[in-house]
Amino acid sequence: LQVSSKYRVQIKAIKQIHGFLFIFIFRGTQVEKIRITEGGPLPFAYDILAPCCMYGSKTFIKHASGIPDYFKDSLPEGFTWERTQIYEDGGYLTIHQDTSIQGDSFIFKVKVIGANFPANGPVMQKKTAGWEPCVEMLYPRDGVLCGQSLMALKCTDGNHLTSHLRTTYRSRKPANAVNMPKFHFGDHRIEILKEAEPGKFYEQYESAVARYCEAAPSKLGHH
Repeated sequence: LQVSSKYRVQIKAIKQIHGFLFIFIFRGTQVEKIRITEGGPLPFAYDILAPCCMYGSKTFIKHASGIPDYFKDSLPEGFTWERTQIYEDGGYLTIHQDTSIQGDSFIFKVKVIGANFPANGPVMQKKTAGWEPCVEMLYPRDGVLCGQSLMALKCTDGNHLTSHLRTTYRSRKPANAVNMPKFHFGDHRIEILKEAEPGKFYEQYESAVARYCEAAPSKLGHH
């Protein structure tokens, strides 16, 4: 299946952070317009939700150096992923996402549960300032694709709050019907372009590239 910029994204997300339940939807192409439809305004920093949306949009990643595209190969049947994101201050998120196609749109269904963010920390105090670029390690294991990454959330006091992500990606196609990539990396840059309505409406952008470690060539012929 060929995926181009003509494909739109529609997401419905149900999230519960510290017992606070809210629902949001977003639509768009490469820049997503995200609106909190129930439960807003958010009582915590929106930044912790950004990776749940755009970081999950794997179908738009540019794959370099002939790396097989596990996510496009999984279409039109689609794929799911499960993730834990553990913050250094004890906060955590568990996320499940389902990707499918309807007509000319990708449909992403996301469920998130979060807890343990300190009341005096940057997340609950809304003292965050967006994410630094990050790198995900991706590797096959037991017929699925696994990912790990360390992300750094900028804080308004000039410090960073780091978090460790572990993700398992599962195609709906049989394992022998998908071209599984070898160990590689995914570069991600997530940016909040605008907070049109505080706690309720955001514009978000991500650029992502899958690559081998070509900047530091191997003497043994490895990628």
